Amino acid sequence: MRTVLLLLLVALWARVGHAGEVTLTLASSWNARQNFTADFLRYVDAVNARGKGLVQIRFIGGPEAIPEQQLLYALRRGVIDLAFGGMTYYRGVLPEGDAIFASTLGPAEARASGALEALQPWWRERINARLIGWVQSGVGANLWLRAPPPLGSDGLPDLRGLVLRTSPSNRELLEALGARTVQVPVSEIYTALERGMVDGLAFTTIGLPDLGVGQFIRYRVEPEVLQLAVCLQANLDAWNRLDPRARTLLEEEAIRYEAGNRARFTALKEREHAELAAAGLQAIKLPPGVADAYVQLARETTWQRLARRAPESARVLRPLFDPEGAR
Repeated sequence: MRTVLLLLLVALWARVGHAGEVTLTLASSWNARQNFTADFLRYVDAVNARGKGLVQIRFIGGPEAIPEQQLLYALRRGVIDLAFGGMTYYRGVLPEGDAIFASTLGPAEARASGALEALQPWWRERINARLIGWVQSGVGANLWLRAPPPLGSDGLPDLRGLVLRTSPSNRELLEALGARTVQVPVSEIYTALERGMVDGLAFTTIGLPDLGVGQFIRYRVEPEVLQLAVCLQANLDAWNRLDPRARTLLEEEAIRYEAGNRARFTALKEREHAELAAAGLQAIKLPPGVADAYVQLARETTWQRLARRAPESARVLRPLFDPEGAR
């Protein structure tokens, strides 16, 4: 009995610091060196600087601490207090994340219009969480290929005969264009290209240089499609226990971080694309009318996917996140 009591006291001490200061544990979909997490640690630093005596965040790691596919399950059970991750990994548990991928709004617009707040019931019901923010955005996904693809009679890339690595968020688009898709962890993309297992990949428009695959990937199809959908959420029980001042601080810093991140990622995209062009990578730019059709195809396949998984969610969320497309 004394041992159990001691363990409970240790667990309580880990979360409550001096003079009522609460420490929240945070895990990420990616390790600390990956550009998404590395940038997000700015948010952690900002909260810790401003929240002294009230609330602190302790980053415990990425997949080395909790596998990326298990992150939201760990959050739901209260194993961690905060989860920072890409919605692409969690379609099985939270299909409503597709509304963010296919949105024509940015985070600031989604907050102002009430669209972001409209997601809260699903976050509560499905993962016992409070959505604090859509914290990373401003870039989408591109096709990155070994060779230029032929174009179909409609001007869209004809991907028949190609095997492409993808995350779950882009699978339906690639298949609509004729590709065969495979899911390969980011850590194994280099090996898949080196061994000739894939002909290219759908990947965020930033971050390709970090993969070190320049000798394999020589072409990028433009424009980029969909949106980066990386969110911060808090376990609902932990959130409700917080001092209201701490909740306000966490959300205010999320809003501040969202704007700064969007600007930084836009600048990073410009730098990386310039570097890739200097190294010989060529951009295949679809003409304006075709580009619009390509972007719309990506959005439409995403909304259709949500409608198949959660039809009522799609009905409610599309007018909020894609006002023009819903008409």
